[in-house]
Amino acid sequence: MIVAPTVFVLGAGASEPYGLPLGSQLRLDILAKYNSDVGRAVDLLNTAPFVRKDINAFVEALKYSGLSSVDAFLERRPEFMDIGKAMMGIELLHGEVHERLWQPDDNWLTYLFGNMIGSSLEEFANNNVSFVTFNYDRCVEQFLYVSLSNAFGRASEDTAAVVGRIPIVHLHGRLGHLPWQSGNSAIAFGDNQIDPHKMNIVMKEIKVVHEELTDGRDKDFAQAKKLLAGARRVYLMGFGFGSRNVQRLGLGQLQPEAYQGTAYGLTGKEIDGCRTLCGGLIGLHPFRTLDLMRQVVDFN
Repeated sequence: MIVAPTVFVLGAGASEPYGLPLGSQLRLDILAKYNSDVGRAVDLLNTAPFVRKDINAFVEALKYSGLSSVDAFLERRPEFMDIGKAMMGIELLHGEVHERLWQPDDNWLTYLFGNMIGSSLEEFANNNVSFVTFNYDRCVEQFLYVSLSNAFGRASEDTAAVVGRIPIVHLHGRLGHLPWQSGNSAIAFGDNQIDPHKMNIVMKEIKVVHEELTDGRDKDFAQAKKLLAGARRVYLMGFGFGSRNVQRLGLGQLQPEAYQGTAYGLTGKEIDGCRTLCGGLIGLHPFRTLDLMRQVVDFN
């Protein structure tokens, strides 16, 4: 049971162990999978108002842009916004695979869950934990709901109510609601059979980093900042330290009792820059997310 107010800030690296691509890999996947009228391109052409000429223009411009992510590309080429969101939505829906959430290796969700679960379903809701995520996928909420459903065998509405008491704030939208959540934009986790209805949901729900916060996301950022301001412990996991995201969340002004994060694969110089960007108080470690959980995170 986690009693102290704790916020986990999740970037793409937190979902990567479950098969979701990092930004650089998502770019490579799109370049590889949309260059012919088979596979993923069929999903796009059959469910969205685009033609082969649109796909070719997007893929060629992205390929030779010199930019490492689709988000960075769309920031500079907003005329490709709709088709870019559509492609990202298709790839991420294919990336959500139910079984991977319970894989035996490199699984920080099971490690965290083991430190949160008590003797009853209701007790789980007493964990003082929140998630602020930059990811579109629904890995966290799906894992919690299914795990609690199987651990306690209670009615779906009871389990959904308990999971609903754990704040999970998607700052840039998500791939629709899950069927057990309230809302009209439901897409089941792992449902990658793309149709016009699902395509409409993901194109509406996905918001890229640089888009203005005039679409309801201002409320999400306000909620996230309130959770962070009230937290005694803040952990950044798989976070990319983009300056815009750091500034929007006010990460450079936080002064929690514990402020730690992952910096896997970064050089010493890059870590120093990220630490400075976050106000100089954060402790950054060359760990993957599970290793941060095991070696750094306080679960009391």
